[in-house]
Amino acid sequence: MFSNIWTVVGHRVELPEMLAGRERRAAKQQEFREKNTGTLVCFTMNIAGPVKVFPLMEEVFLQTADEICSRLWRQGFSIRDKKTDFCSYGWEAYFAVDGEPDAVKRCLLELEEKDPAGRLYDIDVLRMDGSKVSRTELGYSPRTCLICGKEAADCARNRTHSVEELQLKTVELLLTSLRRKSVSSRLIGRLCYQAMLLEVYTTPKPGLVDRNNNGAHKDMDVALFEKSAEVLEPFFIRFAETGKELYEEAAENILRCIRPIGVEAEEAMFEATGGVNTHKGMIFSMGILAAAAGYCMGRRGKERVTLSGIISKAGLIAAPAWKYDFTYVQAKEEKTAGEKQFCQYGIGGIRQEAALGFPSVGRYSWPIISQALDQGIDYNQAGSLALLNLIAHVTDTNMIARSSVEVHRELQEKIRKMLSAPEGVRESQVRELDEEFIRLNVSPGGCADLLALTYFLYEISCLGV
Repeated sequence: MFSNIWTVVGHRVELPEMLAGRERRAAKQQEFREKNTGTLVCFTMNIAGPVKVFPLMEEVFLQTADEICSRLWRQGFSIRDKKTDFCSYGWEAYFAVDGEPDAVKRCLLELEEKDPAGRLYDIDVLRMDGSKVSRTELGYSPRTCLICGKEAADCARNRTHSVEELQLKTVELLLTSLRRKSVSSRLIGRLCYQAMLLEVYTTPKPGLVDRNNNGAHKDMDVALFEKSAEVLEPFFIRFAETGKELYEEAAENILRCIRPIGVEAEEAMFEATGGVNTHKGMIFSMGILAAAAGYCMGRRGKERVTLSGIISKAGLIAAPAWKYDFTYVQAKEEKTAGEKQFCQYGIGGIRQEAALGFPSVGRYSWPIISQALDQGIDYNQAGSLALLNLIAHVTDTNMIARSSVEVHRELQEKIRKMLSAPEGVRESQVRELDEEFIRLNVSPGGCADLLALTYFLYEISCLGV
């Protein structure tokens, strides 16, 4: 059992949009048939719940669309034309195929039957007159329910199963399918994006932007974080792709190759946010993890991909930033806030954290997140508690910069006492803590970044690496 964090992020489709989408799909099928002769194949996916498009679904859809082309080619069918529409109510792929409709349908039914996620595939094969070739015409039984194995139409009509049950089963099938395939750089970047949104949506969070308020920030809100995350997603894909391409290099050499991407990402972020620093620290830490994940995927043929391996490689990639960036910092006239804290207190900040393989994540947030989500506990509760544990134990340079070392330590001690209480932490206590952080103008931005990294690592772990 695991918590369904996969459909928290994404556009929620309401019934009118879904019905309008069906009409548009029928019109597009008609237009495609008029443009092309032969058999029309229309591929969509049956996704339960209001969020129809999310990273797992996208990856399986794209890989399956490629597999449809490969299967048709291997069976001797030629594809005259193909088109993909990335609709908010569900992605659609169209193929104009030279071949007898029944034979094309039989070829693609094998894909539906053999793929773990095949039950989610809706591969319609249409004749020139617009009629569909049905499963039963070819001797196959009707589609069965995801949950109980009975006829799907009956369960849908009677609403036998809850949307949550169907969503969890859908995600389970998608994950099972992906574990048998490769993980693309695109998916890694999408998971980085989703993890960033999961972090900002986690509520309540003391001093931080969340769905309740803007925390100790007057220039940020959830909408700005969403905009920033969207702009940064392509750069995380590039981090992963660069790591994948350089899989034969020593991991320690990767940083110099991805740093220019990070510079571009920062410029894009500031342009999108009007100069507000929403994710500068995240670009560094999440960028290193994305590159490490891509690097390990590239080395798949040489060594087994594991979560611990990705974290270890991230440490090696980040090591030069810790080893060399602070070497001559004492002599610099203008220092960043992190460099000043290193000179004054010896605090290594995120460079040291990354170079050591993010030990704070492994020690303080990963045990809470992984155990809670695996048990089906809501991601919001798990994330809020994990963040408190991070704040209580991690030296957050952002908190110190906005207050002092003394205030930081006092707040840590207060949270540690809350966490050690036999009755546990109540949401009302976290809201009160939020008010105190806002009054003190303190924001644990470093710990927020570590929470996002924890979400990303949990997503990666669910892929079976």
